[in-house]
Amino acid sequence: MTTTKKVAKYSPEMVSAIRSAFEAKGFMDAQSCADVLNDAAFAGSEITQRGVIAKVRSMGLEYRKAEKVTKSGDPVATKEAIVSEIENALGVTGLKSLAKAEKGALRLLLDVVSPHDARAVS
Repeated sequence: MTTTKKVAKYSPEMVSAIRSAFEAKGFMDAQSCADVLNDAAFAGSEITQRGVIAKVRSMGLEYRKAEKVTKSGDPVATKEAIVSEIENALGVTGLKSLAKAEKGALRLLLDVVSPHDARAVS
């Protein structure tokens, strides 16, 4: 029986480049993982940005996902959060089943029931 030696996909230079990028920022995100790929240690490798993200996580380094935003750049609000704002504006509870409605209708309802200067969810 022959034994095969496992070949490391990441060289020590690649791991060092990832670690130094992490230390410079204190965390890794998608952009810093993409920037690492431009390092000379990654020249000629077929490692992708997703591969670097996986390596960052396997190294135990902090990786922060990008916050989801709408086309206008506002944070994405869940329907449950909009319903909660409607409940707060009306001063009632028990409207959780409204979360089954369309998001556009919920936003319109929130605009109608909330004071015009105190809209928390956009």
